[in-house]
Amino acid sequence: MKPFDVHCHLYDERFDEDRGKVVERAKKVLAGIIDVGEEPESNRKILALCKKYPDFIFPGLAIHPQKVHLLTDEEIDDEIAFIRKQKNLVCIGECGLDYMWAKKSGKYEETKKRQQETFKKMINLANNMNLPLNTHSRWATSVVVKMLKENKAKKVILHGYSAPMKEAREAVKLGYKIAVGTNIWDWGETLEYLNEFPLKTFVLHSDAPVTGPVKGERNEPSNIPLVVKEIAKIKNISESEVIEITNKNVKELFGI
Repeated sequence: MKPFDVHCHLYDERFDEDRGKVVERAKKVLAGIIDVGEEPESNRKILALCKKYPDFIFPGLAIHPQKVHLLTDEEIDDEIAFIRKQKNLVCIGECGLDYMWAKKSGKYEETKKRQQETFKKMINLANNMNLPLNTHSRWATSVVVKMLKENKAKKVILHGYSAPMKEAREAVKLGYKIAVGTNIWDWGETLEYLNEFPLKTFVLHSDAPVTGPVKGERNEPSNIPLVVKEIAKIKNISESEVIEITNKNVKELFGI
């Protein structure tokens, strides 16, 4: 049995020179990959990749909060209409809030508001299409969970999640899954979560090409087995059990 990567960016230009080899390396150690988009260009690249690698790469499309201030309201609504027409999606993602990028935009309050408006549209889109959400949060974790709860999000992955234990417990109580990534060695809240919550709380992700096990080096989905090994060590269980339970979570969330 092989593990599953629920969140990466294989369309990224850092894979342009050897994408095929990256996918082949991933196929040797993974059951599949969910490739999540950020804006119109990457969303279309994902659909092309999924056609090239059917039954291994699965599409998630959305507007990333980092991209909101680069798009007009009309462009965002047009992209939502495009996403709504797609028949083979496994999730809506990557979407959420990123107040660090809102600050960098130079229009902090305005961009925060537009991110929230767009995220609400993404949640409603996921609810209408009966799809899980593959979410992002930075400097806005409590707001992300609050919006998910208020807008009755049904199935949720919290990617890049970092919150005090009290807030994490609320998210887990709501049934949300926490993605554990190839930067697991940075510890922080991740170790606390793994120690407190049962394995049914977690899924695995690379976020490739970023957040790899070696800082400064390009990350790949094929690094996921390193995460499996570390979780097995922390939980004092076998690697096969880690794969079995996290894959079961993937099946329940995405039907893959």
